[in-house]
Amino acid sequence: MPRISMICFLFIGFLLVSCGQTPNITGNFKAYQKLTFSWEGPELTEDKSTFLNYRMEMSFTDPDGQQILVPGYFAADGNAGETGAETGKIWRAHLLPLKAGEWEYEVRFLEGENIAIATDNSTASSLAFDKQKGSFTVLPEDRSESGFLGKGKLQYIGEHFLQFSNGDYFFKMGANAPEVLLQYKGFDGTDTDRDYKDHVSDWKEGDLLWQGDKGKGIVGVINYLKEQGINSHYFLLMNAYGDGKAAFPWKGKDDYYLYDVSKLDQWQYLFDYMMQEGLMTQFVLSEQENQSYFEHNEGGDFANSRKVFYRELAARFGYLNAVTWNIGEENGWEKDPTYGKSISSDQRKQFAAYLSDLLPYNELIVVHNGPSTTDAIFEDLLGDSSYTGISFQGNYQNVEHGYGRILHWRNESEAAGHPWVVTYDEPYTSPEFPEVATWRKNSLWASLMAGAAGMEVYIGKGEDLRIQDYRKYTDYWEIMKHAKSFFTESGIPYQQLEPQTSQDANSWVLSANEEVYVVYLREVGEGELNLPAGVFEIQWFDPRTGNWSQNEALKEVSGEGMTALGKAPSDPDLDWVVLLKKKK
Repeated sequence: MPRISMICFLFIGFLLVSCGQTPNITGNFKAYQKLTFSWEGPELTEDKSTFLNYRMEMSFTDPDGQQILVPGYFAADGNAGETGAETGKIWRAHLLPLKAGEWEYEVRFLEGENIAIATDNSTASSLAFDKQKGSFTVLPEDRSESGFLGKGKLQYIGEHFLQFSNGDYFFKMGANAPEVLLQYKGFDGTDTDRDYKDHVSDWKEGDLLWQGDKGKGIVGVINYLKEQGINSHYFLLMNAYGDGKAAFPWKGKDDYYLYDVSKLDQWQYLFDYMMQEGLMTQFVLSEQENQSYFEHNEGGDFANSRKVFYRELAARFGYLNAVTWNIGEENGWEKDPTYGKSISSDQRKQFAAYLSDLLPYNELIVVHNGPSTTDAIFEDLLGDSSYTGISFQGNYQNVEHGYGRILHWRNESEAAGHPWVVTYDEPYTSPEFPEVATWRKNSLWASLMAGAAGMEVYIGKGEDLRIQDYRKYTDYWEIMKHAKSFFTESGIPYQQLEPQTSQDANSWVLSANEEVYVVYLREVGEGELNLPAGVFEIQWFDPRTGNWSQNEALKEVSGEGMTALGKAPSDPDLDWVVLLKKKK
């Protein structure tokens, strides 16, 4: 347990505090990396009153004077992920500092009825370490750090792509299944046989473990995905009364005020490891079957238990470098009038606004539509400041979903003055595995050519709940890796590419500043393009193999009007990508 002491104006490492209790600060005090502040309060346990009637938050002031408010949480003995403790005195907050220099903090710790979700603190009582102040120094970032730790915070910047603090943009290639990733037997309080045994061999000496040798299977999954070039995973944080039924942050599926501190610590271990390895977490906060779980149990349009749920998640995981916060999977699709009662547009807006206020930075907050035949829920969200993107579901075979609807929402959001980060997260398939060529054309490349910020692969027919061996996705990983390399390793400004109207029915076109053109030839490796004046170099990219080549007979073209692009170097009856760069 962290040792807390009482001192006056004493330097401790990078910390200077005034009289009173001082926090135990852990971390390496570098920008872009997590700092943890632990305080000692009264002895408490995993009880409803602990999570509802106590409130901790820390206000940080960065070197430029900007204030950041971070909610805190009950951490039992401060090491519950290892000890399994349910009681203790430790309260904790995390900061992801994005600037080097002198930082200041002030902590609030209050007790009162429903104070955790109150908008007015005037009736609450101050206790323990309340109002303690201090300062600490953050060193410059180390950009050689692995994963996202050298990049900073991935944030929404009012564009169609997210950007890290270091200026890098993010191009997502992710796994949508299994959505039950957290139903892992190595997590405390999780009733499952899921062990990811096929990936134990992907765990390496020195990798993350807890409670002895727990974690090898699920950590092996992360290692394997990284090797495949995958940089995101979609999964549910709450599927009580949903499809999987065993992943939730509480002691039991009906204990929605009793948070399991040791389980949540172990989740945090995994999420920290994902940041280190460069995998974004997509936190899905509900699913179609339980979208009204909290309100059905407590009544009203926005239950207190949902507010506590959002606060606990924001406090424990809001510091992570790269997160998508997904309000709900297949939201608004009603099959059951109880837990599955349809959420309204007003509720969607309330939920996202409340969550956004809890998070210290400009996060990607989305919602997922369902079934795959309708995306009407997005219409009322256009222009809403809390939603910074959408998580789109369509049918993998339907090119109108893959291209047409992705392009529609990209354009509509821009017209509304609040451009969305649009990703094709669920190209739904009824057979277990979508037919690869159709999926490549009508889902993957269709969405990317419509300006999507990335996509995820989905496996259907219940495999999204059963699958444990990610090697079954090999064909899809390979093709996604090729697409990712095309956009991120070919020296093109992919974040600036805009979909263009093509006069060739065989092609989709992206362009940037009339200097870079990407043409996807859908069916035949031959086409033409309306080019501005200038000379353009031509390269051909095979989306099936990831190989580059040139047509030796036509290595460059002179533009100004409709211009023939020549023929593919091989396999002229298949799909190809053409990259044109204007010669300086």
